[in-house]
Amino acid sequence: MISGRFDYITPFYNQNHSNKGFVEDIDKLLGSYDLNVKSIPFTSDRLPIEWFPKISTKSRKIKVLKKYDGLQLFQMTYNYRDGNEEREEEGDFFIYEHPEYIKVYVAITFEPGDFFRRIMLPFFESLFPHIMMTFITHKKLRKLLENFKEENQFSSIIITRASQRFRFNEEGKNKKIVPMVSWPQMDLSKAFKWVYENNGWFQSLNFKAKRHISTFAEISITRQGVLVTNNLYEKVFKGFIIPVCKIIHENIEFFGNRGRLSNRKLSAKPLTVDFGIEQFADASENNKFIQSMKRLNKASVSVIHGNPYIHLSVVDYFDGSIFDLWVLNSSQLFIVPQMKASVSSIKRIINHVFDTYAEGDIRDYREALD
Repeated sequence: MISGRFDYITPFYNQNHSNKGFVEDIDKLLGSYDLNVKSIPFTSDRLPIEWFPKISTKSRKIKVLKKYDGLQLFQMTYNYRDGNEEREEEGDFFIYEHPEYIKVYVAITFEPGDFFRRIMLPFFESLFPHIMMTFITHKKLRKLLENFKEENQFSSIIITRASQRFRFNEEGKNKKIVPMVSWPQMDLSKAFKWVYENNGWFQSLNFKAKRHISTFAEISITRQGVLVTNNLYEKVFKGFIIPVCKIIHENIEFFGNRGRLSNRKLSAKPLTVDFGIEQFADASENNKFIQSMKRLNKASVSVIHGNPYIHLSVVDYFDGSIFDLWVLNSSQLFIVPQMKASVSSIKRIINHVFDTYAEGDIRDYREALD
């Protein structure tokens, strides 16, 4: 339970909720008390209500407290050592089942930030590839923020804190992504223009939704779609969480059945990443791209050919997925799945390309030819 807020939250937990009116119920709660709510949209190939209690460990116990229509309440108990002392933390969270998208869920909690950051969020991240969050591109994140501002008639979106990363352009296998945290107090358009011009992307953003001098909500969003807000949950759910759930669903549909074993004729179903510019016009870009791919963790990256064209073979150690990566022209990357190619593995490779090299538009190879 949330220390000092027991009386606010317990009646809410004791109500009989359903996923139909749950978002509105949270909105009313935030409007009445000084709270914030954290949300993690994700997909799972296993039902959380059946799976989570079975993966309890000696230090972490999970149990189902309540079952509602399309909604469940869980409790997580975590034991750890702090110096010579044994400590225990406990927190509750809901799992909201998306009413339209199968296997898409939202984990929702009111617990304090420490429990969320140190225990709950790492728990979900540790379950990859059985649990997969999303990846919001720089362009898509900006569009979500602009739509949120326009649809709710806010006069400004002010970035109060940003965690951004910059891609190195220099060659060399030891070069890494540079992280930086800042508090720019920048207007939305200026912040995105600045990070784009510096060949970077936002890992997370904290911002205020304002109408003139009044702040209506303080919100944070990460590149993985994790949301925190202290107000306007219904608007945040509609403006960010639903679109993120849609991205997750579309990823499942679009990246599914790409491996040759998934097709009767064992045919390949390639993807393209269109960078929109002549990304590989300079021959030095070949080495930059190869070095960026070699930093993909828990994978084997073999260079079959590096110049004048690129051909890489990638083996994902998570589940044995295999891909060939080709660069045959100056503006596109071709990703050719082999016998096995899971959705999570395809997403992991694309995420890595976007993080460490450059972002682009993803298309089916056949669509790219049209």
